[in-house]
Amino acid sequence: MQTQLYAWHAENGDIVDFAGFQMPVMYTSIIEEHMAVRNAVGLFDVSHMGRMWIQGKDSEKFLNALVPRDLSKTNVGRASYTFLLNELGGFRDDLVFEHIEENKWLLVWNAGNYEKILHWIKLLSALINHFSKLDIEIINISSSSAMYALQGPKAEAVLKRVIPENATPPSSWNVLQTTIDSCDVIVSGTGYTGESGYEIIVFNTSNEENTNAVNVWTKLLVEGKQFNIKPCGLGARDSLRLEAGYHLYGNDISECINPLEADLFFPPFIHINKSSFIGKPQLEMLKEKPLQKIRVGLISMKRGPSPRSGLKLFQGEKEIGVISSGGFSPILNIGIGMGYILPEHNVENGILQFQVRNKMHDVKIQKYPLYDPDMYGKSRKD
Repeated sequence: MQTQLYAWHAENGDIVDFAGFQMPVMYTSIIEEHMAVRNAVGLFDVSHMGRMWIQGKDSEKFLNALVPRDLSKTNVGRASYTFLLNELGGFRDDLVFEHIEENKWLLVWNAGNYEKILHWIKLLSALINHFSKLDIEIINISSSSAMYALQGPKAEAVLKRVIPENATPPSSWNVLQTTIDSCDVIVSGTGYTGESGYEIIVFNTSNEENTNAVNVWTKLLVEGKQFNIKPCGLGARDSLRLEAGYHLYGNDISECINPLEADLFFPPFIHINKSSFIGKPQLEMLKEKPLQKIRVGLISMKRGPSPRSGLKLFQGEKEIGVISSGGFSPILNIGIGMGYILPEHNVENGILQFQVRNKMHDVKIQKYPLYDPDMYGKSRKD
């Protein structure tokens, strides 16, 4: 599959297959694009992610039954991050809900779970309607919209140049309905890099009629030129999220991993005292039992092979876990990663090992983010 910007990506970037989509892994270099986001501003095409409207007077009631977060606390004009869980408390997906109007919500979910989540929500809606009629309407807008991520300390300056003068860029987790270059858009103060920034959904576009998608993308790059904006691919997106400690579905969370193990069992992501949601009985049982594993951040102790997904973790000769994601950090100039280990070995600054070509390499356990938050990220000190 292709996003609305495939022709632009093919002309300017290196294309790879990702979750069934032909996507750019980079345009110049992963390090250059990564540093553009940390120091200035980068622009990503994330149109491969799923998007749907759920609307009607029972929309909140329906969604609140699906997720562990109490969506009644998400006011109109706000966005919330939470999870869809299975009956065993594992992750079906993690996703963002945007409360657009009183009875209208926008869901954004992962490209790798596109068909699974679309089918599951429609199935649940049909099942509930069979027994108790709900006033809800589900509209998949994934192919009739585009989605971009504008990320970095200069993202706000760029956005101000492209939205109307009377519009104010949304703060973190707020949502703005506005226009860019006469195209209808929704801008949310969200992202996947650890930096300040926005995700922008562009409406009334498709692979056949993609004028709006191209116009908004081009407008952002033109107006961002004075701020040293760079188009960025999947490679930088992965290294940025690793530094920030953001998990990737299919690597770091899955149907077989629960929020306690992933170190995500806390408000507001999960309100365990909600009356009900899918997966609640199992989570209540699991929280009373000792953890079997826990997710931790990892930093290499010296230059060498970077941590990689699937490599086993050791402490001395004892195997204690596995690396779920890994790569090179352009900020730290060394390998980083995350993984799951036995809880009794979760000691900050504790030293573990992974093996590459019959040689052991040391990594240190460290809390996220892995970069200095005073120098980088949305909490940086000016």
